[in-house]
Amino acid sequence: MKKVTIILVEVLFAVGVAYSQQVRIAPFIEKTVAGNQYGTQLLFQTKNKWNFGGFYQTSLQHSSEGIQSANPFFGIAVSAPLVKSEKINFQFNTRCGIVNQLFVVVVPGLETELKVSKTISLSTLMSIRMSYPSALLKFNITI
Repeated sequence: MKKVTIILVEVLFAVGVAYSQQVRIAPFIEKTVAGNQYGTQLLFQTKNKWNFGGFYQTSLQHSSEGIQSANPFFGIAVSAPLVKSEKINFQFNTRCGIVNQLFVVVVPGLETELKVSKTISLSTLMSIRMSYPSALLKFNITI
């Protein structure tokens, strides 16, 4: 069963790369009402600036045993363009996933992307998490 799952994920990844215009990786930090969370996204961007992909984020806690992750949140991310230009883009962003392997969470938000160079851009995202506003800062790298 594990081999079938790995093969299925590899096939979906290959199909996504074949149909995408660009592949992007984006480390980020999000400030929520519960504290800072750190993570990364792997996104496929189409010619029309739609983004599809997955993400993983977690809180880091210091303990006597060292740094441990807490409250993992992972799932899929989709962004739809609202306004497009050469240097700045505005997008509607939705992240859907599972927190602590128990709860299904949907996080809507508005993203502003500023292109620094051909391969690097910075994004800020304002969204609603846990019924409170949250802010996310993302560093996009186009592969």
